[in-house]
Amino acid sequence: MAAAKVQLEIEGMTCAACQSFVEKTLNEQNGVTRASVNLMMNQALVEFDPEIVSAEKLAAAVEDTGYGAKLPVLGRTSIEEEDAREASLLKEYEMLRQKALSSLAVGLVMMGAMPFAGHDVEWWAWTQLALTLTVMLWAGRSFYVKAWAALRRGSADMNVLVAMGTGASFVISTVSTIWPHWFHNRGIIPQIYFEAVVFIIALVLVGKMLEAQAKRQTSRALQQLTSLQPKQATVKRAGVEMEVAIGELRRGDLLVVRPGDRIAADGEVIEGSSAVDESMLTGESLPLEKFAGVKVYGGTTNGQGALLIRVQAEGGESILAQIVRVLREAQGDKAPVQALADRVSAVFVPAVVGIALLSVLLWVWIGGADLVRATVIGVAVLVISCPCAMGLAVPTAILASTGRAARLGILIRSGEALERLGEVSVVVLDKTGTITKGKPKVTNMVGGIEVLRLAACVEALSEHPLARAIVAEAKARGLELEAVEQFLAKPGLGVSGVVAGRFVEILSGETPGGVKVMVGGTAIGSLTLADEVKESSAGAIGRLKRLGLRVVMLSGDREDAARAIASQVGIEEVIAGVLPAGKSEVIGRLKAGGVKVAMVGDGLNDAPALEKADVGIAMATGSDLAIEAGDVALLRGDLNGVSEAIEVSRKTMRVMRQNLFWAFLYNVVGIPVAALGLLNPVVAAGAMAMSSVSVVLNSLRLR
Repeated sequence: MAAAKVQLEIEGMTCAACQSFVEKTLNEQNGVTRASVNLMMNQALVEFDPEIVSAEKLAAAVEDTGYGAKLPVLGRTSIEEEDAREASLLKEYEMLRQKALSSLAVGLVMMGAMPFAGHDVEWWAWTQLALTLTVMLWAGRSFYVKAWAALRRGSADMNVLVAMGTGASFVISTVSTIWPHWFHNRGIIPQIYFEAVVFIIALVLVGKMLEAQAKRQTSRALQQLTSLQPKQATVKRAGVEMEVAIGELRRGDLLVVRPGDRIAADGEVIEGSSAVDESMLTGESLPLEKFAGVKVYGGTTNGQGALLIRVQAEGGESILAQIVRVLREAQGDKAPVQALADRVSAVFVPAVVGIALLSVLLWVWIGGADLVRATVIGVAVLVISCPCAMGLAVPTAILASTGRAARLGILIRSGEALERLGEVSVVVLDKTGTITKGKPKVTNMVGGIEVLRLAACVEALSEHPLARAIVAEAKARGLELEAVEQFLAKPGLGVSGVVAGRFVEILSGETPGGVKVMVGGTAIGSLTLADEVKESSAGAIGRLKRLGLRVVMLSGDREDAARAIASQVGIEEVIAGVLPAGKSEVIGRLKAGGVKVAMVGDGLNDAPALEKADVGIAMATGSDLAIEAGDVALLRGDLNGVSEAIEVSRKTMRVMRQNLFWAFLYNVVGIPVAALGLLNPVVAAGAMAMSSVSVVLNSLRLR
């Protein structure tokens, strides 16, 4: 049985250590082939064998560790899931905003009153204790609850650091308030750090609030896509028009679309004509003409004409829903560059707790500091060491860049594919349907209109692309086709048949795309057919070359035909005469020596080559938008998408490395500075919050 895939919504993760623990738990489950946990998205993407383990058991395994895990709601499409996720993110942001601003206000009041009341006024000390306890139990409660849960399951995360830091400061301040004489009797001045406790909680919450806002901003591409789905649709049932909810649409319904409306579902036009804006799917700004027999897609915008459409896909089957699903999975995935941060995060918090304790002991034993002063230094070490920035460094960049790519009509299916794209040095292009339009046309005719008519009569029974082009040309000219008897197809040679008592043969010509028309063994004329090059191909290939890429054309055509097309678009390296089964072997040879190769094809007969390449890029147009082959899908059928995808990847990898560098540097510098007693805990809390925010803001540049 094929591997199944599920996205779990994970609750309770706050840092990279949490992410690492949940991911380890899932990967250890019997039957799981791969689990990727994303801190930014609060989700886990799990591939598993459904004969060994179920999605319900995977969720239960996560919940056994103290984290929450929710399964996708049955019957809810990816678009509905994304709407629910947006509502959840907004709720999370509003809650964090309320708690952060309230606790920050309390901290500012406490700080502002210090010059007037000071720490020596007993009633003010007790007032601060009450205010601090209120902030801890309300705004900071989740830190202590989650820290306790983490310690019970034998792990440590950001909550442990915050809880230990603020807890130690609160205990010192409380003892100083209730039993000041204990300090006086030992020659120590009692110190109160209540405002530090409040400010630490406030600043950590401010950082979390900004992260929540950033999650909403980086998810905007998905939100924009889901917002395109109308909530209501007009249908015609039993000749009567009525308004129905989008969820009530069924395959076969007649959808009435008026000028300016968004089309509610995928289907086929059965009446009317109009120009439809499909830029939300393909990134192509020019509207496309739609008329009877042509497909349309849900979420696209109708122009000035009215259309009657027969619904062909509902719910999660629609192209828009599939795009949202693929994009959501890609944004929940991780790039290989994340591996180092994951390994560090797994041991980071226990190591920091050890450094903090060691700092306290060394300041007391060697530095001669009193216990209060040494504890404050230990608190600063704990507070500045939150590993959030490491956990956010890669996911935020993936989230932002895949969203940008989607707006360009590029679907990148995974974080791994996103990373590999930037390493590609060779781009292999299939010819038909990739460089060319894939629709041959009759470009020249010798012998008069009768030559075309007789050829079309015989070719009408053939399925070959050239045959369909000949028939299409004859019909376009209004020619009447007669019945054919004794039809015979000769693979590689041509076709023959009897038309009105005359024996007609259509044979391959000596020039590329040429066919000879014979009647009774005598040549009466010829036709020349050519597959037109896409208008954008030459410019797109030039763009690939400017990126320093080696461009190769791979074709099943004869050498002369392939080179004729290659010369039009500026490709010097051509590999011709290769059948679909042999294309993957060619890719294997090109990869020799560690060269990274991208293969661009139509995703159908090119599927083995797409799979063999380091990155498979499928030209997904029309009904092929749902294609599963390939790591990347170009929705607008334009080769410019290849260079755009590679450029997005290279920029993303630069941002990822910058994020990881600054995340590591922040801790490498911050922890020793705090351990040396040069950092106030409140300043440490602010620096910790800003480290996460800086990583997110750097990633947002990719949008």
